[in-house]
Amino acid sequence: MAPALTAVLFDLDDTLADSTGVEERIWHDVAAIIEQHFPAVDRTALRIRYLEALERWYPQLAAGAIDMPTFRRSRLQDALEPWGALTDELVQAYTAEKARIADELQVVPGAVEVLRLLRGRGVRVGILTNGPSEFQRRKLASSRLGVEVDAIAISGELGVAKPEAEAFAGALALLGADAASTAMVGDSLANDVHGSIDAGLAAAVWLPGRQAGEPPRGALVAGAVTEVPRLLGLE
Repeated sequence: MAPALTAVLFDLDDTLADSTGVEERIWHDVAAIIEQHFPAVDRTALRIRYLEALERWYPQLAAGAIDMPTFRRSRLQDALEPWGALTDELVQAYTAEKARIADELQVVPGAVEVLRLLRGRGVRVGILTNGPSEFQRRKLASSRLGVEVDAIAISGELGVAKPEAEAFAGALALLGADAASTAMVGDSLANDVHGSIDAGLAAAVWLPGRQAGEPPRGALVAGAVTEVPRLLGLE
């Protein structure tokens, strides 16, 4: 018989907090700044290239191979390649606008209540998030999620990112928990679900949101974070 769950790790972005939502809200302001420097830019094509560039550059940021300024400049230059070269003035204005993602981040409905419910039942709760230390901690401070958990593990501080097993091991050490009695909850099939299963965690809950995909055998699927305690038998 499997041991009872005594701990739960949560992803941060698009799991406990609506990072995609705030990014989409500020995109029009970001695009307007870019258009001041590149009047001929096609917003639709730029948006497509910008999202594609995220997939190429963010894994390097999460793993600590590049820092945030390098990530921001590289991603923007990648997206704008058909229209010309960056200027320092544009990078500075773009960076200031993008900082709003951390400052205006909103907690998803019911997330705080779930964290408090679990901790009230004696379950240790932690956050395991990919990203640079300063930016992720800024999100945790502005959303006030950091005070609602027992441990915070950030790839930029661990020196390794999800889905690597070492990232989960680092988070478990900070949380004071064992893999065999810990569940992982997140929106990424690769990073949170497959990663935690491969790392030997007891359960994985996928929050797909608007994503498509097929979860692996044994993974649980939640339509909202408020369903997590019931799915894990921790209500």
